[in-house]
This record gives sequence, C-alpha cells and structure tokens, in this order.
Amino acid sequence: MNLKNRLLSLIVLVFLAISAKAQYDVHFAHFSEVENFYNPAAMNRDGGLNVVGSVSAQMVGYTHAPVSVYFGANTALPFDRMRHSLGAGLFNETIGLFTNRRILLDYAYKIGMGKGWMNIGVQGGVMNQEFNGTKVKAETSGDPAFPTSEEKGSTGDIGAGLLYVRNGWYAGISAQHLNFPHVEFGEGGGRTAEMDISPMLYLSGGCNIRLKNPLLSLQPCVLAMCDMDFFRTDLSLRCTYEYESALFYGGLSYSPGKSAAVLLGGRYREVLIGYAYEMYTGGVGYLNGSHDLVVSWCKDVDFFKRGRNTHKSVRYL
Repeated sequence: MNLKNRLLSLIVLVFLAISAKAQYDVHFAHFSEVENFYNPAAMNRDGGLNVVGSVSAQMVGYTHAPVSVYFGANTALPFDRMRHSLGAGLFNETIGLFTNRRILLDYAYKIGMGKGWMNIGVQGGVMNQEFNGTKVKAETSGDPAFPTSEEKGSTGDIGAGLLYVRNGWYAGISAQHLNFPHVEFGEGGGRTAEMDISPMLYLSGGCNIRLKNPLLSLQPCVLAMCDMDFFRTDLSLRCTYEYESALFYGGLSYSPGKSAAVLLGGRYREVLIGYAYEMYTGGVGYLNGSHDLVVSWCKDVDFFKRGRNTHKSVRYL
C-alpha cells in the first residue's frame, strides 16, 4: 500500500472516530429550544403539545461537512393530573460517507417539590450507523483496506435525566448512552469494524430576568457536556421583546475555546422560528462556521375542558 492509500485509510479511520462524537454529542446553537434532545426530563413544562425541528449545517464550505437534523415531539398525558408525559424524536446526521441515525422514546413523571416541581425522565432508543463504501475512491482497485459495500451496524441506547423548575428558573442533569452502546459493522464472519460509545453527562440551567420595561426580558442559560475525554460549555444570553401575540429575540452564545454564535428569532402565537450563525474560534475560520435553524410549535392542550392554559415556557416567564 503506497503512502497515498495509507493517508486515505487514516482519514477514513479519523472520520469514523469523529462520527461517534458528532452523532451522539452533536451541539445545536439553539440548545435551549431542543432541550428534550439532551434531557428526557425536559418535557411537560406547560401541559401542552410541543413539536420542534432543528437543522445544523456545520463547517460550511468544506466538502462532506456534517449536517445534523433533529425532529421531536412531546406532550402531557390526560390522566393523573397530567403528571405523565411522553416524547419521541428522530435524529439524522451525515458526515462524509457516514450516516448516523437515532430513534428516541422518552417518558417523564412530574412531582411537586417545594415551591417548584421536578420531572424524572427516562429514554430508550435505537442508534444506527452506516458507511457507504461504494463511494470510496482508492488508487488501487480491490484494496482490502477499503470497504466497497455499504456497511451497517445498530444497537440500543438508554438515557435518564432530572429537571427542576421553580419561579422562573430551571436546572437539569441528564446522562445518555448509559448502557455503553457497542456498534458492530457487518454480521458474523463478515464483521468489518466495531465502535464503542461512552456515556455523556449533561448539565443545564437558565432563568428569566424581568427588566424595568415590562416588554423586555433577559434569558441567560448554560449547557455543559462531558464524557471524561471531551468537555464543552455553552453560555447563552438572549434579550426578548414580547408584545401581545408576538415575540422577538436576539442574543449571543459563547463556548470557551471553541466558538461564538449570534442568535435571532421570533414567535407569533404558537410558532417560533430561530436562526443562529456559529463562528469557530479555532483554525476552521470565521467564514466556515455553522448555520442553525430551529422551528417549533407549542399548543395548549386542555384535556379537561377547564379553560385555556395560560402558562408559558419558563424561558419567557
């Protein structure tokens, strides 16, 4: 095998390692809008039906750059004073010749605690990884170092989390991949590769700060993630203007040593649309950042016909 093929083989292995991180530890700039992706307990804050979708196109300008898509929904259940909630999510990510997918199912139970309440959540799901070897272009035809077919592998995934909400502030802790997922590509004697995924710990928190102008408020929030080898913290601050059925916000987000982002968005009645541009502070370059788009829909669900639920998300109380 010549030097060129050795380098290509190394690149394939590096992409394999990166895909394990990027898939299961992907970062969305609007992390506060997709909390349920990180914490199965982040449901049933207002007793309504919540649907959200987010797309993150990372490292724009590079060929085969990562693109991550998440779609999720959750709702309270109409019994036992709406203490129970269910959620589901779909995640898809492409990185080069890799495609990573997850199917998620969440359950949470709400209990009163002091002047607030706590959600206890669990998550179960399936993760699938695919490598499209048919698109590998090796200099030497038939080189055994490169797969020439589509390789697939899947396994189960387990997570859990807690979320506490009180008087306009919240704090959460969650863990994903608690079963140390192990993915094998191929079957039986045809197995070509395998991958181990480490558990990931998440810490989150935020609050709402009212200003003298009743139409303006500030929403600082934080998300930290760690798997003992990788650590990232994101600090975000939004300024929100709300008048009747309309809401507009602008903000900044900063991850020390990694990136800075600008966030803009608005909500009209039940629909929120947000956009963020994330600039990497490392060697990638400011013009090769990430574009993030999030769209969410939140609808009050009055199962017991007692009138409209007037609660709002804790982020905008």
